[in-house]
Amino acid sequence: MSLLEVKNLSISYKIDDVSYVAVSEVNFVLEEGQVLGIAGASGSGKSTIAKGILGILPDNALIEGEIIFQGKNLLAFNRKEMEKIRGREISMVFQDPSTALNPVRIIKRQFYDILARVAKDKAVLDKMIVSKLESVHLEDALEVMNKYPHELSGGMKQRIVIAAALCLSPRILIADEPTSAIDASIKKQIILELKGLKISENLSMIYISHNLAELKSICDEIIVMKDSKIIEQNATAALFNCPKEPYTIELIDAVV
Repeated sequence: MSLLEVKNLSISYKIDDVSYVAVSEVNFVLEEGQVLGIAGASGSGKSTIAKGILGILPDNALIEGEIIFQGKNLLAFNRKEMEKIRGREISMVFQDPSTALNPVRIIKRQFYDILARVAKDKAVLDKMIVSKLESVHLEDALEVMNKYPHELSGGMKQRIVIAAALCLSPRILIADEPTSAIDASIKKQIILELKGLKISENLSMIYISHNLAELKSICDEIIVMKDSKIIEQNATAALFNCPKEPYTIELIDAVV
């Protein structure tokens, strides 16, 4: 069953009365329980699509088309309506966990901000935070939640960011280059973590990466973008076995 449908999505930025196209006439469907990959080089429009879905584009962005979630066009929502969608229904893990976390607040205080809509009692909140941290296999969760981000490794911080993104049990998780800012030795662990959470949390996922090998390991279907457009889209196995576009072949040859 279709959970999210992007129809003829175009996004441009107006700078000094000149429009620059970031995304051009993009169409795709995210099915219930599916992991959809979006591949492409920096500047191809991958992250812009994610921000468009969440309604967090800058003020100079011009957006056309439709983003249909559960039968409603998110582009018609006002700010307050989108605040009810972000986190609760659609959540996002950004590229760099160091910038996603507030450096001057201990971890549990940052979770309090997210969970304030759910509970007020700090003892209850602390139990919820421990449970979420343990769900991403963070050891010593009680100790971790009282630390500042700079006291933690990159892999630990990314697990915390994932746990925070799942706090309100969203239906869709957008993972935007979730392993790009962490050591290679930790990347496989994070991918395995996300694969496990897809099942345990009943998640649908949009996984964004420039690395096709990474997408191959987790995605059911892959979209390839170049110069703001989708140039190829297929089931993961079919895309790797029989790529049609020269650019897709280049990406595959770079990792195979």
